Amino acid sequence: MRRVAVAGAVWRAAIVLLAAMATAGAEAAAVDVAAGFAGRWRVGSWTPLVVSSTSAVLAAGDRLHVWAEDMDGQFVRSPAVVATGSSGAEAQVCVRFGRPSGRYRITIAAPDKTASVIAEGQLDEPIPSTARVVVCYGNLPAAARAARLVDRDQGTATTVIDDGPPYAASSARGFDGADAIVICGSAVDSLPAEVVAAIDDWVCGGGRLVFLSGESAAALTAGRSGAEAWLPGTFSKLVPLRRLGAIEAYARSGGLADRVPAEGVPVPRFEKSPTGVVEVAAAETAGGQPLIVRSARGLGSVTWIGLDLDAEPLRGWGGTENLLATALAGRTRAGLDARPVDAGGMPDLAGQLHAALDSFPEAADGSASPGGAAGVRPVPFELIAALGLLYVLCLYPFDWWLVSRTGRPWVSWLTLPLVAAGFTALIWGVKDRWVGGREPVARVAEVVDIDAVGRRIRGTAWLAVHVADNDRLDVAAAADSGPRTDAREAAVTWWGVAGRGFGGLDAAVPHPSLAAADYAYGASLADLEEVPVAAGASRLFEAEWLEAAEGSVVESTLTRTEQGTLAGTVSHRLPSTIENCRLLHAGWLYDVGRLAPGDRYDTAAGRGPRSLASALTRRSASKDRESALRWDAMGVDVARIIEVAGFHAAAGGVAYTGLDAGRLGRLDLSPLLAVDRAVLVGTLAGDGRATRWTVRAGTRDVAPQDAAPTLCRIVIPLAAEAAP
Repeated sequence: MRRVAVAGAVWRAAIVLLAAMATAGAEAAAVDVAAGFAGRWRVGSWTPLVVSSTSAVLAAGDRLHVWAEDMDGQFVRSPAVVATGSSGAEAQVCVRFGRPSGRYRITIAAPDKTASVIAEGQLDEPIPSTARVVVCYGNLPAAARAARLVDRDQGTATTVIDDGPPYAASSARGFDGADAIVICGSAVDSLPAEVVAAIDDWVCGGGRLVFLSGESAAALTAGRSGAEAWLPGTFSKLVPLRRLGAIEAYARSGGLADRVPAEGVPVPRFEKSPTGVVEVAAAETAGGQPLIVRSARGLGSVTWIGLDLDAEPLRGWGGTENLLATALAGRTRAGLDARPVDAGGMPDLAGQLHAALDSFPEAADGSASPGGAAGVRPVPFELIAALGLLYVLCLYPFDWWLVSRTGRPWVSWLTLPLVAAGFTALIWGVKDRWVGGREPVARVAEVVDIDAVGRRIRGTAWLAVHVADNDRLDVAAAADSGPRTDAREAAVTWWGVAGRGFGGLDAAVPHPSLAAADYAYGASLADLEEVPVAAGASRLFEAEWLEAAEGSVVESTLTRTEQGTLAGTVSHRLPSTIENCRLLHAGWLYDVGRLAPGDRYDTAAGRGPRSLASALTRRSASKDRESALRWDAMGVDVARIIEVAGFHAAAGGVAYTGLDAGRLGRLDLSPLLAVDRAVLVGTLAGDGRATRWTVRAGTRDVAPQDAAPTLCRIVIPLAAEAAP
């Protein structure tokens, strides 16, 4: 009986334990994590996460952190976010995943600074970092077919997210993983106002939007959603369009006329001439009814198509995918010539900039590099290979020969530690000889873009830090002082290389970091704390910030002449002088030179314009022939890489560089040159910087040095009237 009682007690304890485990599992499962767009997310991009729960695990008012892997597999803790809600708790946060595994951890911070893990897991299969992403709002099957046409033309890989309603990010950072967004006018009503505002903010920050709004444009006049800003003018009324031959010619596809009913297709008419460039207009009305208009919005572009491609009679038309492909900058004349070529393993221009900043060059005399940064000499691979071979030879046959000659096997217990210790000391001495000193070295580069219409200033900066010993870094970034207000929070983050190469974001195995330790953000995304870095290694970071200017940035009377050139004057009100200044529009470049604040440049006084493509590719004439300076995919000229990435399409794109722009594609202002915008480009004089970096290695402050002068670009609107 006693044995039976003991057995019963054991069974009861086991049942209680299993019940407790089941309860804990149920609580963990009660935490739901929705990621990206309809569960789709992209490696290396900011990904929106919504953490929600209806159980007691997460309650309104709790402060939680989300941990996500970086490219080395180390977890990075996000700033604290507060859960809200009444019936259930919910919190929204943006994090970056640097590994395709998509592992995450969610913790709740307690007042005593302890943290309890409430959920762990990993996201679904990701989108590769090298792929392009098109987010589509609306029932538009032709979007996927259009993406395949673009890929066939350009040799790219595009993922279209249109399977169900995509998750609606509530901030522009949540759309970081999108290269383009396609929105049907009929889908605008289903989007919350804050989501439309986030998309508009993303476009103004350099995004590319395709807006399909024909008859659905009439519903936007109430102005409740904010999407009416994507129309090329103020909506007046709907008019019937019976002849769509211009659309058929543009899409290079026929059969649309047979689908159009007798009463025609309703299209919107505007009170004034549309802003931007009218690419397609119907010829049946006086002045032509605009059907496709490309226009600038902030630092981005909007392609408006005045037809509802998600509704009949165009939904089933075979030319819809061609129409969308052209709107997405596909179907180029370059065709297969625009395909990327083998560039020695370099994934894209962003990867080339990463390698260039990570080079830490040194002058021949051992002094600082021309960019101003102290030099760091990496250990040559030949020396590493020679030391490794010598170590192997010392173990065998030298050690074996020595032991066999003595006839005493126990001697190997002495020789082996001596060989290992000797080579350890030798390698340590080589490291001290080649690393270049004990002090950390930091290099920075940046681009500042200013939208003169919206008075928006965007800063994009990069930082590379090299240390000689095992260390931990505190890195923070912010917009430097100047004539700006309404500053938004800067976001600084780790910077990885796209692709499946060694250490790449899509690699199956993470980079074997010798400083594997988790680290965290501070109170905001503006600063990272305790970032581990191994001896003789480097860490790279990128930062972005947005601000609004207090007053007018430029004074301009620039207009476009009938010949397509510019006429008028321009001056700027920035606190710094702009050197090596150039004025860009369409396919032309005007050499301005040095432009101090208040100085005025007149296009009539300077030399005539020259070819923009020739200037970007540095073509030279030789024996009645022009030849472009071949792009060096392994070059480490930081200023040159940023210059070409900033106008990649205007330079010829992949056909010139052999590389896709990658993450630097957001800096390409080429689409604005083809509309009613001009761009004033130059470098800030002296040591002028727009981004203030704070770098601390252990207890030492590190002063970053410029790897290249700060590139400044001002987007200037052109007057509506053409100059005579």
